[in-house]
Amino acid sequence: MKIITENAVYVQKNDITYLNHTDLPIPASIFIKVFGNGMVIIDDSNRYEFEKFEDNHEIEFFKRLDWIVDYNSVKDLSDDEIIEIGKSIAQSKNQIAKQFNSMSENERKENLEMVTQCELLDFKMYSLRDILWFKQGHLKMTLPEGVVQKDEKGMQKLMRRIFPKRKN
Repeated sequence: MKIITENAVYVQKNDITYLNHTDLPIPASIFIKVFGNGMVIIDDSNRYEFEKFEDNHEIEFFKRLDWIVDYNSVKDLSDDEIIEIGKSIAQSKNQIAKQFNSMSENERKENLEMVTQCELLDFKMYSLRDILWFKQGHLKMTLPEGVVQKDEKGMQKLMRRIFPKRKN
């Protein structure tokens, strides 16, 4: 999961680690910030922790990675809406897999990026699942300081519209 703010992007360690499973060139500043002190172990004790990136090229890099779910784009959705997004991702993955499986062996060798696309879509579905479990209280994680779990400002505006202040 990533959280994009005005001047930073917060990315979970789980997502950063998954960068190593892609063939994307990782900007040196990101690599050094995360892996600069040697071997980093990501496990269930820290996978949901966030790393903060503030350089513009780092922010842009993570914005382009559509397989990392942007928390701000789903935090206010209902459970059913998140499940529908997951179903859509599964359909896309199945279409890619079906197309890949219908290819000859030589064509498959030339289109191995399709396997990576399927793996990234799987990863995205698992991330959506984690967000859903977080919203439901089944998964504990700490959001970065200043990031709210739900759009409280929008909720406050709605409440003011429904229940305007009375004038005495």
